Amino acid sequence: MSLLKGGFMDIYLELKTEFGSLYRLAQLLGLRETAIYQWKARTNVPIKHVRKIEELSNGRITRKMLRPDVYGD
Repeated sequence: MSLLKGGFMDIYLELKTEFGSLYRLAQLLGLRETAIYQWKARTNVPIKHVRKIEELSNGRITRKMLRPDVYGD
């Protein structure tokens, strides 16, 4: 189920829902929480973290959801 904001998926809300907090996601990735907020400011999850996030979510958060510009149709 995708959470929508203004008709568009808010991937950071999805990530927060999946992992409980962006801080927890940062911990799982071995990053500081500020790194996640920097992604949010730039509007893109770095490609190098996409597969790991997909794995950590057991496929509930997909590459296509994280980076539709790269993995879209």
